[in-house]
Amino acid sequence: MELPADDKNEEPKRRRVGLVYDERMCKHSTPKGKSHLENPNRISAVWNKLMSAGIPQRIRSSNKILIVDWDVHHGNGTQKIHEHGLFYPGGENGSHKMVGDGPGLGYNINVPWENGQCGDEDYIAVWDHILIPVAKEFNPDIILVSAGFDAAVGDPLGGCLVTPYGYSIMLKKLMDFSEGKIVLALEGGYNLDSLAKSVLACMEVLLEEEIFAESSDIYPFESTWQVIKAVRSCTK
Repeated sequence: MELPADDKNEEPKRRRVGLVYDERMCKHSTPKGKSHLENPNRISAVWNKLMSAGIPQRIRSSNKILIVDWDVHHGNGTQKIHEHGLFYPGGENGSHKMVGDGPGLGYNINVPWENGQCGDEDYIAVWDHILIPVAKEFNPDIILVSAGFDAAVGDPLGGCLVTPYGYSIMLKKLMDFSEGKIVLALEGGYNLDSLAKSVLACMEVLLEEEIFAESSDIYPFESTWQVIKAVRSCTK
């Protein structure tokens, strides 16, 4: 859609409009075929009207969305990432071998920790050797972050050691993609001090404020390198 140009010599500005639709939405209906005002006809009526007006054709197709789930626990729409999927709530969906199927084959990547005390160095190693190379190739239009902070230092459930600085570095590396279009959705995080400080660190990154480096002589666990090798072998 075009907006009037500010000057006769300038090109018309375009407003960026997003439209999300999936025909599977029309499968929602009341049990046993009972009639109800909330039914698929609502969605069909809207979509058909937009189609007849040519709206979808006027919007450039994009649905390249990179979802980064750094929360410790399983989340809807993402996969489990801890102890080969055996971390709460359990199951095998978090295995590094679960790389998607059908049209989504190869689009799912899990990094199951084998050590319960992974920290900044472990997460950043995974970023540098798995996530960032994949993001470069995928070239997402937008990034959605399942921003759970239960891997933070002192969290009573996660047991990991990620610092606010570590979270800021992870987010900073993602800012290089999708022209910085990133959505953070708060998920876990149960140590109030670590949670608040980690969220603040991420907000400062989004505001493009300076990140102050914290020196560390700690290196990733050997098990982390083994996990990275295993994951890379399944994503080639």
